Order: sequence, then structure tokens, then C-alpha cells
Amino acid sequence: MDIWSGEFKVAMAPDATYARLAEERVGSISGWRLLRRPAMVLIVISTLVPIMAVQRVTLGLVATTAITGSFVVAIQLLIGAAFVAVAPGRRVGFRRALDLWFAGHLPYSLWMLVLFAAIASYGATSLGFIVVCAVFPAAWTAAIVSAFCRNILGAQRAEARWWAAGHAVTAWVIGLTYVIWAAGGTAGPIGYIREATGLLR
Repeated sequence: MDIWSGEFKVAMAPDATYARLAEERVGSISGWRLLRRPAMVLIVISTLVPIMAVQRVTLGLVATTAITGSFVVAIQLLIGAAFVAVAPGRRVGFRRALDLWFAGHLPYSLWMLVLFAAIASYGATSLGFIVVCAVFPAAWTAAIVSAFCRNILGAQRAEARWWAAGHAVTAWVIGLTYVIWAAGGTAGPIGYIREATGLLR
């Protein structure tokens, strides 16, 4: 619950929360503690995807989804590590900064919860609808990432915006790649694009 409380505060007031967290003096963060927030993200993905796909959750489905979806969390971990490593004005230690990086996942977790529950209840939807629905959490997350860069990494406001934009583009590329892979390759999305462009003519 303490983790979710921290995530909620970061989502609602990213600047004020990250500024306060940067001033806190905490002990050394162990490897297990560093993995708790990434693990929470993976649990959310592993629980919600089976709900969307087959409208039920079992240990086997959760475990299988966790294995196939773990690369998404691993890539986010690598992106966060790269951001933290190259920040010359970082105000906290490397592990502390990486832990706080994952505190900003609430917008996408809420998006997945609402979207996947809707798909489970009302049936499959189009790729275009999913992308449109992702605009709001993407903008919200960009504001959180920008606040993280300013308050934790010590970046200037303009630099923080560029970093947030770069993260947003990377997240979308990863997300769309995962959706295309889950859909069985490029045939489905290409067919959808052809259909959509044909309607515009």
C-alpha cells in the first residue's frame, strides 16, 4: 500500500512529490527493494492482459503473461538506467533514482485497467481506438517524466521536456511493437492502415 500511495502522490503532484523525495535521506536500496516497483508494473500487466484476452485470471495465465511481458518492463528499466546514468546533476544515488523512475507508472496502469476491462466486457476494438485512448496517459506520463528529470536528475526545464518527449516516443514504439507482435505480426496492423486510408479517399 505504501508503494501505491507514493505512486498516487507522484501522479497527482509530480513536481512537489519528486522535490520532497529528492530531499529525503534514505538508506542504501537493496536489489530486492529496487525490483519492487518494476515487479508491481509486471504484476499489473500480467493480471490485466488475461482479463482482456479470455476474461479470467489463473496462476498459469498470469505466469505465462509475466514471462512474455517481462521484456517490456526490462526495456523500461534499461531506459530509466540510461536516463539516470547520463544525468550529471543527479540529486540522489543511482539506485534511488531508478526506484523513483518507476514511481510514475500509474497513468498507464490506470489506462490498461480501464481499457482492458472495457475490451473484456464489450469485445475487441480497433487498433486506432487503442492508440487514441493512449494519448491521455502518454501526456500525463510525459508530465511526470519531465518533473522527474527536473527534480531528481537536476535537468533544466527545456532539457527535461526533451527527455520526456524522447521517453514518450520510445514508449510508443515499444508499445506498438508489442501490440503488433501480440496480433501475430504486421499483417493485421497493415490491413487496418489500408482499410483506414481507403475510407479517407
